[in-house]
Amino acid sequence: MRSIALLLLSVASILAQTPSAPLATEIRSIIDEYENSVRANTQKLIAATTEGEKNKFRASIPSAGPYATKMLKLVQANLDQPDVVKGVNWLVTGAAGFPEGQEALKMLGTTFADRAGIAEAVKQLEYHGLPAEPVLKAVIEKNTHRDEKAAALYALGAIHFKNFDASADRDSASASKSKALECFQQLYADYEDVTIQGFKLSDSVAKMFFEMTSLQVGCEAPEIEGKDADGVSFKLSDYRGKYVIVIFWGGWCHACHGTLPLMNQAAAQLKDKNAVVIGVNTDIETEAKKALADYQVSFRNVLDNTSSGPNTTLYNLRNFPTLYLIDPKGLIAIKNGSLDAMVAQITAAK
Repeated sequence: MRSIALLLLSVASILAQTPSAPLATEIRSIIDEYENSVRANTQKLIAATTEGEKNKFRASIPSAGPYATKMLKLVQANLDQPDVVKGVNWLVTGAAGFPEGQEALKMLGTTFADRAGIAEAVKQLEYHGLPAEPVLKAVIEKNTHRDEKAAALYALGAIHFKNFDASADRDSASASKSKALECFQQLYADYEDVTIQGFKLSDSVAKMFFEMTSLQVGCEAPEIEGKDADGVSFKLSDYRGKYVIVIFWGGWCHACHGTLPLMNQAAAQLKDKNAVVIGVNTDIETEAKKALADYQVSFRNVLDNTSSGPNTTLYNLRNFPTLYLIDPKGLIAIKNGSLDAMVAQITAAK
């Protein structure tokens, strides 16, 4: 009995001395656990044969909340470890809507502001709006690593760009434009080559710069051109002398489905008003023809073949559907406005 007890003590001692899993492994384990649970639920949804079963699995999509709680505890216990930034990145990018994600966001501007490896999370802050500005300024000021500093300049510039684009107040728009350009110019000068998550930041900046300078009310509308569903080429400038309502849409876009009947109505209403409706469809060609038939689209469309096609890329589309009103001189009269506002402007014109 004494020898068995000594053996058990020896085993316990060995187990106590066994090192815990590396931090990177623990972090990856939490992320994998969450992603696997979502994946398993998705597979059940795909396999469901009735609408009731599908609704059941739609309602049971696993929440990131419990995993965020685990991750934050792990991060807080390992603040000085290099690999901990992987956990911070996930909290900011994958759990932003939870208190733990917000806590990690604060940490980016304090504990981790000067760390390497946070570029992915920093870039994601472009979607957080002005509340993320202090965090981004802290990273720009304190971080000496190229990727991180470039990501912060990009995200801060993108926030001010979006504020400029959405502002109805001229002074506010001008201030936001100046701040965006300041960030973009520094990024171009010092970090033009930096790539984050496979995307070259300066390429995205070029699109925003073009939109600020060439896709605003009063600018000449860039040419839209391509082939329609019958294979016939046409372009926006073919309609010079008329008002043109342009809609960028796709059959894949659920938000577009309710808009298309309204566009059909507008096309019929405006045919005697020196105005036309044209579309830029972003489905692949076979799906485009199906969508045109399914929604009984009555107006002519350029088939762009993808949501990153030449016309949608030129117009730097971020949301679908997006509408533009082009005046008879070919100038942008309304950008990303409501259809009602566009019809009202056309019908009020002499």
